[in-house]
Amino acid sequence: MLQSRKALVVGCAFVLIGSAVAATPAAPAHAGDAVAAYASPWASAAAEARALADRILQRESDDLLLDGKRQRALGHEIQQALSLIRRTHPAMADVSVREGRRRGTLVLGLEGALRDAVFAAWGDERAPAPPGTGHAVFDALNRGLGLQAVQPFSALDSVVLYLHERANIAAAILMYGAIDGVAYVEPDASLGDGPDIEAVKEQGRWYFVFRQAWGDCPSGCINEAFAFFTVADGEAAPIEPARARGMDAFAALVTDRGWR
Repeated sequence: MLQSRKALVVGCAFVLIGSAVAATPAAPAHAGDAVAAYASPWASAAAEARALADRILQRESDDLLLDGKRQRALGHEIQQALSLIRRTHPAMADVSVREGRRRGTLVLGLEGALRDAVFAAWGDERAPAPPGTGHAVFDALNRGLGLQAVQPFSALDSVVLYLHERANIAAAILMYGAIDGVAYVEPDASLGDGPDIEAVKEQGRWYFVFRQAWGDCPSGCINEAFAFFTVADGEAAPIEPARARGMDAFAALVTDRGWR
């Protein structure tokens, strides 16, 4: 029963599914080269880069709100690096950062006294700037995460929280999950799977993994292939997969995502 209720609420999740073709290595790109036209389901290259920057910051920090200055700086670097890679490796334009969960949104299942307090205070209608519930710990966490609006579903014992756009969703999931009366906490996640990009910066060098995925992606993608790149000193260079998998930075990115 709990799983079915969760499925109904989280069913509002959106799906971003793409397809990709195999990469063909080309000469390294340089900062002075012209940048190829941006091709992506994202509204802009900056928005895509920011989503990847958010992932990196959530791995690095337990703060409730991500550092806005660092978020912007990382996003700028990532945008430039992705442009360099796509300039001389056009197939990489077919692989975009996949937004696996809706920014600043969580779905909570509630029970007991907390459930009663939430629905007594918030009713059953979407509301901006919701009042406190009288539950001190829950209300304090809501304030810390910049709660913007709520959508209660009393029939499902659930509520959707719309938090500040810089909310650290990874940290929020852990902290809400520790509150007595929270039965479950889930991001508003995309269904299925698809191509994606991961990245990390170590000692001044960027490491990018482009995951191409295809074949029944609504069910999880049957096939996948990877392309690996480093970016440093204004130059983007492809790394042979066999070599890349032996490099700590790349290996950690692949392992952390559960990619094969």
